Amino acid sequence: MFDLDVFAGALRGDGASLETLRQGAHALCVAEELSSVFRVAAGPDGGQEAELAQIGSSGGGSVSLVSLPRSFRVEHIGHDARHFVVRATDGRTVRATPWQFSSHVKLLFAECNPLYEAQLDEAFTATPLLPDRNPEPERTPPVSDPVLGTIPFDESTSEYSATVTVGDLSLWLSFDGADVDRVTELLPRTRDLVTDFASIERAGREFLWKEGADGTESPELREHYLGSLEPNGLVMYRTGDFEIHFDDTSGDYYVEGYWPVACFRADRTPVSSFVEA
Repeated sequence: MFDLDVFAGALRGDGASLETLRQGAHALCVAEELSSVFRVAAGPDGGQEAELAQIGSSGGGSVSLVSLPRSFRVEHIGHDARHFVVRATDGRTVRATPWQFSSHVKLLFAECNPLYEAQLDEAFTATPLLPDRNPEPERTPPVSDPVLGTIPFDESTSEYSATVTVGDLSLWLSFDGADVDRVTELLPRTRDLVTDFASIERAGREFLWKEGADGTESPELREHYLGSLEPNGLVMYRTGDFEIHFDDTSGDYYVEGYWPVACFRADRTPVSSFVEA
């Protein structure tokens, strides 16, 4: 990844910065009107690597990696007054704002997800549907469900989210990478997950234990670990896959400020995990 200064220099018209970014690039667009630079180059194993830099008026900014599917081979990047327009060799185009392109959409890791490339293709081509920065209220109306209640759009996180009650639990529910139509589409599946949440989160705790155990632990330690984890969050992916976040109530297994996350396929099979901070 190039430093922000290189992208900022290219945006100012610095010849050396522009030449640096052009080297090895399949496509490069320096968009002064958008205060942004979009670059695509060859990646490992025949893939593509894309970087999008957004430069602030005061000189700050950010550089984001944009995940590109292998099926969308970028040949040109243009722009208009508000959007980048990315064209593939097969003629498909994706037109979205820099903010939308830089939004990370969660997918299950490729090594445990045979549908990864197809899901990535769908997610990338759906980029224009993602909530934009400071969206108009009519594009992000609240969604209502008889079980889950009202789910509003949170501008601070750019996603639909709400607190729902599951038995004695208070659970934070959020929808990643989803516009109002996709959230509405996911409601029946989400409702079913919440209804059966006790068995699903138990499977998540068991999976986390197996991921970290080496087989020498005592049954007492296993039960203590499982009893220490309390679910506090459910994140729905736009694919229908999902993840459950847990709190270590004992403080014995995870450093303060970190917590485990179990990731599930849509069929409720836990397949991977990570530690969030």
